Amino acid sequence: MLSLKDLLKVLSTLEEVIDQTMLRVDASEKDYISFVELSERYRFRAIVVPPALLPVVVPITKHRVCTVAGFPHGYLSLRSKLAEIEQAADAGAKEVDVVMNTVLAKSNKWGELEKELLSLVELAHGLGLTIKIIIETSVLSPEEIRRSSQLVEKVGADYIKTNTGFGPRGVVPSDVITVSSSISGRCKIKASGGIRTALDAAVLLALGAHVIGTSHGIELAEQARRIYSS
Repeated sequence: MLSLKDLLKVLSTLEEVIDQTMLRVDASEKDYISFVELSERYRFRAIVVPPALLPVVVPITKHRVCTVAGFPHGYLSLRSKLAEIEQAADAGAKEVDVVMNTVLAKSNKWGELEKELLSLVELAHGLGLTIKIIIETSVLSPEEIRRSSQLVEKVGADYIKTNTGFGPRGVVPSDVITVSSSISGRCKIKASGGIRTALDAAVLLALGAHVIGTSHGIELAEQARRIYSS
C-alpha cells in the first residue's frame, strides 16, 4: 500500500516524469505554439507533438521533443513506420512513440510481430532516437499484453507505452501491473491515455510506470505542487 510519505515523494517529482502531449487534429499551428510556450514554465520530461509540427516546435522549446509513428492505430506498413522514424530524426525529434501492429498480436503472429518491432528499434537506435512501443492495452487481452510486453523488451525498445489515448479506453492500473509483471525490468514503462489527475498518475507510478504521458501535464503539475506544499 502506498504510504502518505511515498505519495508525497512521487508527487514532488511528478512534473519531471511527464511527457506533455498535444496530438490534436482540431488545433492550429498557433495553438501548438501556445501549448509549447505554456509548457516551457515546467520541468517536463519531454514535449510530444505530431510529426508535421516538429519544424514548428523543435526551434522554440528547451524540452526534449518526441513525436509519434504509425499513429494512432499501428496497422500502417512497416515501410511507412520506418519512413516516419527517419523523418522524425531529420526534423529534430529525440524520441519516437511507435504504435505496434496489434493485428499481428490478435492474429497470433508473434514471430512476424517480433521481426517488425526489431526493425523499428534498430532503426530508431541507429538514428540516436529513444523509442517507445505503444502496445495499446485497450484492445489486447491480458495474455496478449503479457506477450507483447515481453517482445518489446526482447527487441531492446527503451519503453513499453500502454495506450495511444485514441483507443476504446485509456490506461488502467491493471495494465501497468500486467506489463510490469511480464518483463524483467530492462525496458521501462510509459503509462498513457486518460490520465487527468496527479493522484491517478502517482498510483500508476507506484505500480511500476516510469513515465506519464498526458495532454493535461500542466494541470497535473499544478495539482502535485498544491498537494505537496499543503
